[in-house]
Amino acid sequence: MDFIDSYAIVAYVAGPIARFADRLRDDLVPGTGHHSHITLLPPRALCCSVTEAAEFARGLVGQFEPFEVRLGEVEVFESTGVIYVAVTAGINELRAMHDVLNTGELEQPEPYDYVPHITLGQQLPPETFDRALQISRARWADFRPPPPLRIDTLTLVQQRTDGSWHDLAELSLGQVPAVG
Repeated sequence: MDFIDSYAIVAYVAGPIARFADRLRDDLVPGTGHHSHITLLPPRALCCSVTEAAEFARGLVGQFEPFEVRLGEVEVFESTGVIYVAVTAGINELRAMHDVLNTGELEQPEPYDYVPHITLGQQLPPETFDRALQISRARWADFRPPPPLRIDTLTLVQQRTDGSWHDLAELSLGQVPAVG
């Protein structure tokens, strides 16, 4: 399978929230193949090797302690038509990690302000958007209250030409690498 020069850092979502979000995403946009996650560093090209990027990110991520994230309501990014579940707690930690990761070897101007979230649907045809939003909100309301998510590991991923993502390296929080 071919890869493109697009890399990101994500926190995969697990447990009941992952099952809910993965199922809903597949219902809204069949065949996406994306596993539910919170993006910490949006897709970008690398200006160094994957090994260098992973080691750079590992050193930064290791400075952060694991923490919990709580989720809020289903919302929409109006400029892109992305339907998502908002993060309501843990947002400061996620933003701090984003800001620290978007430096040095990984630095790149962001096209949008960083807003931590879990994507439920994107690139939806205009004729199905309102119905997809209605379904997302109704199912989320039935699912609530969602359990907290523990963030203790991030993953460096690379995009394939088919749009799927391949895991390249795990990055553990709270584990600063030894020097020397």
